[in-house]
Amino acid sequence: MEKRHQDELTTRLEDAFLNGCSYISLAELYCWYDVQKIAALTNRDIESRWQKITNGKAGRLMKVEGRGGIFIFGEDRNYFHRSAVIKNTAPFLAYK
Repeated sequence: MEKRHQDELTTRLEDAFLNGCSYISLAELYCWYDVQKIAALTNRDIESRWQKITNGKAGRLMKVEGRGGIFIFGEDRNYFHRSAVIKNTAPFLAYK
């Protein structure tokens, strides 16, 4: 895999971790991994990268196939949002 493809995959995985979901087209996966079929080796590599990015704290990487690609998200989708501690916050808009 080329460096620029590794960087793009990392960006998508981080997007899924930080925002709850991301999308990768099948064409991108075929191009990035230079394969004819997305098989177990590709899936294991993506899962390994996910665990490294999340430090294993967001569960397994889950996927839903659709629209010519896969939507990816963490098994524990709320991990990042639960772990964020925001102090001294007020409502965005206060209605009277």
